[in-house]
Amino acid sequence: MGAQVNHVRQWWRQPDRYEWFADYLASRRLASIARGVMAVIVAVLAGAMALMTFSPAGPHGWARGVALAVAAGFAGIAAAYALRWPSRRLSTAFSMFGTAGVAVVALTQTEEHAGLLTCWAFLGLAAYVATCHSPRLLVFTVGVALATAVASAARMVLVDDVPMAAATLVLATGGLLTVPFGGQILMRLLWNDAVSTDPLTGLANRRGFRRSARALLRGGLRRGPVCFSVVMIDLDGFKRLNDTLGHAVGDQILVEVAATIQEVGGPGVLAARVGGEEFVIAQASPAREVEMLARRLCAAIAANAWGVTASLGIADVTVTDPAEDVRAVIEGAIAAADMAMYEAKRAGGNQIRQSAAA
Repeated sequence: MGAQVNHVRQWWRQPDRYEWFADYLASRRLASIARGVMAVIVAVLAGAMALMTFSPAGPHGWARGVALAVAAGFAGIAAAYALRWPSRRLSTAFSMFGTAGVAVVALTQTEEHAGLLTCWAFLGLAAYVATCHSPRLLVFTVGVALATAVASAARMVLVDDVPMAAATLVLATGGLLTVPFGGQILMRLLWNDAVSTDPLTGLANRRGFRRSARALLRGGLRRGPVCFSVVMIDLDGFKRLNDTLGHAVGDQILVEVAATIQEVGGPGVLAARVGGEEFVIAQASPAREVEMLARRLCAAIAANAWGVTASLGIADVTVTDPAEDVRAVIEGAIAAADMAMYEAKRAGGNQIRQSAAA
């Protein structure tokens, strides 16, 4: 029981990751797409709220004015998203306004079933808050949504439509509890991707490489002995070129080298950027294949427009025991390949050296 309480406490104390999420979208050139999607969704909500006021089942009298005001507010929010990604404070205000607005419109519908129908608008709000904001704001949103759904169902019960009230309430409650949970899972996946990926090149970073390498080695050992090979790649003279031509050109070179590594290596190779101008690849294949791959990489990198070359170091180890410490195997292979790479660099660069990890 104590463990569950600790998990809930940790979840409750999670910080708002709104700025991080915005930066994540921007780094992957998805911010404009996300803004467009949000603008369309909120605009649809605004249109739906406005259309309700023309229905006999919708709000009448003063409630009609309130619903139109809420619809206008949603239209303004849609316009704001269409123009730029809002700040965290503004997004929080939008979320709270949306939650309160949907609740008011749902509770002021003339016919009872229309109130429960309106509650479905909470799903999008809850998903957005679960993805972008803190657990505290999520609890507020889901709490208001559930209270509104229960109140709307109670109105249906008063007119003796108990089965429909119960069925609709169960569906709405299920959606309000599962959709935010899905948003939290999505956020966790994006977080894991971000902490395991180099934002400039899109390759894995050091942490992501080690995690994938462990999975590759363990998966291979289930089928038998594995020849695990690592190639360390360091660009020759990159710092001088970066200082001379500027960081923008340096970044472009790194991106192109990363693309070259992916193109030459193919989908079966683990590739990562593990330092400023340092890359690493790993493969579970015979040493001869990895040596041929390293030669192709060395030639392909040297063919760039800036005259940048690379020093490569190769290390391989055959693992036969499934109980062997794969972390130690990987670290040993990386260290051996690193030493071989520095031998190639001391010899003048634009060449390959090989060392055994075992």
